[in-house]
Amino acid sequence: MRAIKSCLSTIVSYPELLQHEESLNNSQGAAGSVSACYDVMSWIAYLESLDDVLDMLKEVHENINNQSATSKKDHHVARTTTLEAAGRTFRISPILAPGITHTPAQFTKEIKQLIQARILVGERSVSLLPGSYKLWKNHLTFRTGLLDMSSGKNNTGSGGNKDLQKICNHNRIPSYLLTASSKFKHYHATVSAFERSLVRLHKMPRLWLMYATFVILYDPERNPTTVRRIYDRALVALPASQHERIWEECLCWVTGILPSNNSAGSSSSGEGGLSVTRKGIHKVKYGFESPLVAEWRKRGWGCGQLQSENEYIPTVPTETALRILRRYAQCFDTTFSEDLATFSGGGAFLSPNGTTRHELWLRFADVCTAHPTEAKVAGVDFDGIIRAVLKGQDVRSGGSGIAAGGNDLGFEVFDNTSKAFGASEDDKQQQTKEATNKSQAVNHRLGEMEGTLWTRLAEYHVRAGDFELARSVYEEALDAITRVRDFSLVFDAYVRFEEGVIEALMELMEDEDEDGDEDGMKDDKGDSMGDENDDLDILLGDHVNNAVAADENAGASADVELAISRAEHLTSRRPLLLNRVLLRQNPHNVGEWIKRSELYNDLGEVDMAAAALEESLKTVSSRKAVNGSPSTLVLTLVDIYENQQTNVDAARNLLERICSKNEYEFQDSEDLAQCHAAWVELELRHENWDMSLELARRAVSGNIGRKGAKAARGLSRSLRLWNLLFDMEESLGTIQTTKDAYDRALEWKVATPSHVLNYASFLKEKKYFEESFAAYERGLGLFQFPHAGATLLWKNYLTDFLERYGGSKTPRARELFDRCLAECPSENASEFYLLYGDYEENHGLTKRALGVYERMCNAVPAAEKYTAYRLYIAKAIQYLGVTSARPIYEAAISTLVDGPASRICLEYAKMETGLRETDRARAVLVYGAQLADPRRDPDYWKAWHEFEVSNGNEETFREMLRVKRSVQAAFSTVNYNSAEMGAGAPKVETLTEESALEMIAKSEGVEVDSKKQPLIGGFVQGKRKAEVADLGEVERRAARLRQATAAPDTGGDEIDIDDIDDDEEEEEEPSNSAARSTTGVTEKAIPTALYGGLAPSTEK
Repeated sequence: MRAIKSCLSTIVSYPELLQHEESLNNSQGAAGSVSACYDVMSWIAYLESLDDVLDMLKEVHENINNQSATSKKDHHVARTTTLEAAGRTFRISPILAPGITHTPAQFTKEIKQLIQARILVGERSVSLLPGSYKLWKNHLTFRTGLLDMSSGKNNTGSGGNKDLQKICNHNRIPSYLLTASSKFKHYHATVSAFERSLVRLHKMPRLWLMYATFVILYDPERNPTTVRRIYDRALVALPASQHERIWEECLCWVTGILPSNNSAGSSSSGEGGLSVTRKGIHKVKYGFESPLVAEWRKRGWGCGQLQSENEYIPTVPTETALRILRRYAQCFDTTFSEDLATFSGGGAFLSPNGTTRHELWLRFADVCTAHPTEAKVAGVDFDGIIRAVLKGQDVRSGGSGIAAGGNDLGFEVFDNTSKAFGASEDDKQQQTKEATNKSQAVNHRLGEMEGTLWTRLAEYHVRAGDFELARSVYEEALDAITRVRDFSLVFDAYVRFEEGVIEALMELMEDEDEDGDEDGMKDDKGDSMGDENDDLDILLGDHVNNAVAADENAGASADVELAISRAEHLTSRRPLLLNRVLLRQNPHNVGEWIKRSELYNDLGEVDMAAAALEESLKTVSSRKAVNGSPSTLVLTLVDIYENQQTNVDAARNLLERICSKNEYEFQDSEDLAQCHAAWVELELRHENWDMSLELARRAVSGNIGRKGAKAARGLSRSLRLWNLLFDMEESLGTIQTTKDAYDRALEWKVATPSHVLNYASFLKEKKYFEESFAAYERGLGLFQFPHAGATLLWKNYLTDFLERYGGSKTPRARELFDRCLAECPSENASEFYLLYGDYEENHGLTKRALGVYERMCNAVPAAEKYTAYRLYIAKAIQYLGVTSARPIYEAAISTLVDGPASRICLEYAKMETGLRETDRARAVLVYGAQLADPRRDPDYWKAWHEFEVSNGNEETFREMLRVKRSVQAAFSTVNYNSAEMGAGAPKVETLTEESALEMIAKSEGVEVDSKKQPLIGGFVQGKRKAEVADLGEVERRAARLRQATAAPDTGGDEIDIDDIDDDEEEEEEPSNSAARSTTGVTEKAIPTALYGGLAPSTEK
């Protein structure tokens, strides 16, 4: 909302723009026309006016920057620039003087605010008219232009920027990425705008092309998968007749080659587009200037090769490019197969079937693996070729058999030549970085083929009979691959190889045993040897021959056992090897380094676990660390040194290198604080008390480690280290050192409310009471209301002060209470008022105590006022008597809301009843009745009902019912839900009017006949009975009653006064004669007040 208000205030400052805004806000246009806010042309005119104003402001801003640069060189006086835009006048000067509206900095801020207003207006237009192509295109063009302008700033500038550009080109990173990141807000906002536009306008190819071009040029991650998915979605959404436009730009992105500049000319073939030859590779028609082609030509990219150092061409992985081109050839243009083969082979090989280079490499590897001897005879150095490819060398530059024969397979990778570097650290880092980039480039080019090539190379040596060389190839592959998929391929092949060796050795042993048995049978059946041999056998004995056979069997068994041991060892190494692959993927994964040390510990190799963690500290960067904190590496290594190797000196040396010498640079000071705390705890475990205390003091001193290190500067504000220091000082230090530590924390404002409480408690235990109160005062200076810690500090402060001095220092205690209550918000004031009132009751004056309670009633929130007034009333009755509570009750009734006020009225009436002041109690109940709705507060009316039954008569009871009816009528227009009316509450049984009158008669000692009991005159029932349907029926019955009870005609005789008196005496008894003489009327006792002078006669 703040951003919207700022944008609207910016628009209001321009009169011409304000006219557009007012015209759009009109709810209805002219007669027969639609509202202006739904007129596309009105929005277009508004947006164009904003663009014109922005262009004028930007032009003047550039001129001002040029003038400022010139004035700095020539030392001229600052100039004033005057500009009028959209009815607003700007006077800009570097010196803010009378008549000057903006400085250059303010003018720049004004432009930024106007840009935000332009974006807001565009968003409003497309939200009201989401199906308008013109509005969406205008809005998206403006957004993409903003990002293009921001990235263009980095393409020009001073020589320093040019050097920076060379670095970007060397690392294949565009310059705009220097100012962008994965959290680049404007990029993601623009992508969101494109996605929203395609919800309604997914049939517009131009928007799809703009979207793809924007992601290609400005995606911070430069992920080709994102671009490919956009093109795929466009092909799915658009009709087949418009696929050609998408494919043209997609091929331009894949190949990085633009059509020639004459593509915009007229076509000699008569078609709408011009056939353009791309370097003799393939042909694509460009009948229009696509967004991608326009952007690349503007930037000077995509000319087949880099013409200068400042050019950059976004690259697509070869495997992805080949797959897209094959899809284009198979699904859209079948005549493209030959051109695809030409492009795939680099001009040296044409495949009529569209075979890619990757497929050719796999076929070549299969042939050489299946026929290793023939490949060697043919002069094919398969081992050298595969290793050159896997290591990133050019297979045509090494004297290989294929290169010598002139058969180029067309797979070029980066050259492995490198310059000699010195021994400095910067050169080593640069060399390591280049090696990493080269390895990533090789993996990028090979794709999923790396693991397959390693397995083919090992299989090649296996088929050639070089088993040890095959094992070395497998081990080398496991140390080189970076993908889990490739690791699975190589490891499974390695395991199958070892299992095959074991099976072959077992079969060989079985065959030798069978051959030995057959030879023994032949010797038994054959002739005896010559005499000389017989004599030799007699001399040497048969055990010599048996020993030779036993040695051969033992050798075969040893080979089998060795093969089995190798297989078991390989299987046990699988978690470590897989962990190594994951670390090659991301060497900054802290969790994987910890897991590696745990694997070594499980194998019993503690030294290897320590070595792995030492290596991790040299590899992991704290800025890039994921899946854990870098401090975990240090703490785990310390635990290994101390507990498993029992080498405390090594652990202490490690912590000294980390904490004092800053050999590892932490990004977060909390990680370094954990290391310092671990060092202190290490010394404590080995009872080096003085050393541990010294380390804790030094950790928070701020003078440790390398100056300027961000993590070291933040140690002095680490709560972990301060808590540790306070515990150490209270346990091992002196009182003075402990006080100094707490005072320094309060002075540096790193203490928390708990630290203040601990400090005060420590001083209180040591009998330094006044200093503990001073600590509270310093804490309250840091944590004032409405801070949550202020309530806790004041409560403990007052409690400790009262516990210490009691009533001996009353003025000082009152001053503390007044300070607290003056600053305390009303939500937290009740407990302090109670504490203050209790103090005045015990050590002060009753009048002051009651004054405190009165202040509490006025200060606490509305939800607590009822409880406060009840307490005030109870205290007033306790100290001043019952009658003193009357003004308090009256004040409470006038202050509280309806619900609590009605309850106070009941209590007030109860008090007056106890004093035998029935009339005052009834007056209170009458006043409180207007606050109690009978539907929501039935208890109030029940109490009044019982009061009248106990203390009233028929007239007062009748008055109570009249008041109740009037209150019901007053609240009849108010509606409540069931929760407010107490749904589900138990029903309260109340006395009926008849039973109430009986109780009144009994209390007065009068016997009332239930059959002759008169009803209360004037009472109106809340609900009519079933036989009385409407008021007309009541009138008809009343007419019949008057007719039946009328006196008979006397024919003009004189009226006997005595008869009238007799009739008046008999009015008290109900007459049933009229009821008996009238049919259809129910017999019922009718009150005499209903008839007035028409009293029925008892005479027939």
